[in-house]
Amino acid sequence: MDSFIVVKNLVKIFNSRGRKIVAVDDVSFDISKGEIFGMIGPNGAGKSTTFSMLTTLTKPTSGTISVAGFDAEKEGDKIRPLIGIVPQKLSLYEDLTARENLEFMGDLYGVPHKLASERIAHYLKLVELETHSDRLTRGFSGGMKQRLSVIAAVIHDPEILFWDEPTTGLDPQTRQAIWQLAREFNSKGKTLIFTTHYMEEADDICDRVAVMNDGKMVALDSPKELKVKAGVETLEEAFIHFTGEMIRD
Repeated sequence: MDSFIVVKNLVKIFNSRGRKIVAVDDVSFDISKGEIFGMIGPNGAGKSTTFSMLTTLTKPTSGTISVAGFDAEKEGDKIRPLIGIVPQKLSLYEDLTARENLEFMGDLYGVPHKLASERIAHYLKLVELETHSDRLTRGFSGGMKQRLSVIAAVIHDPEILFWDEPTTGLDPQTRQAIWQLAREFNSKGKTLIFTTHYMEEADDICDRVAVMNDGKMVALDSPKELKVKAGVETLEEAFIHFTGEMIRD
């Protein structure tokens, strides 16, 4: 498949109290349309910073990013309608109901009301929130808010879904519901990019996994090939092999 996202020699340097911190250090990779691409690495490895640059929220210090043929630094206004983002810190309006939150997001993206209503009904049922659709989100559990945030991110039918730590701290039932939505999204030829600390998720879900450590991409391949290259049986063991680190939630 042709590359849908192309990253070349990406660098991001932050200045903190007069000290330079290299968060992303000369990273290059590409992602195909319709691929499920995972990023794993210790805390501070550069995953979230890379995400922030891919989604046009942060400008790189140097290097280039192309998304669907558009330059992320110069043509962010053309990229943003193509992407959906589920951040670590969820952003919902707690004085609105679940349905009202989703209707508001649909309006922001210019989704016709009839189409938005159809998508809202479908996704609420898919993630088992339909009976809670008219409740204020203030009273939702963390798992319910996470499910609702995922729907909010795909209500405009984006081509790419960026998902930072999608299931951290969630119960197994909520994790299953979220991945059901993700698989349906991907089945339409959409691209899914996510970070995770759960090795079994990366192993089960991803077409390819990028392993990051100290701002560098130290390995990139299918979960199967990463295990073969490391000479181990599990992705967690491969992670330790490539990074010298233990994975931590």
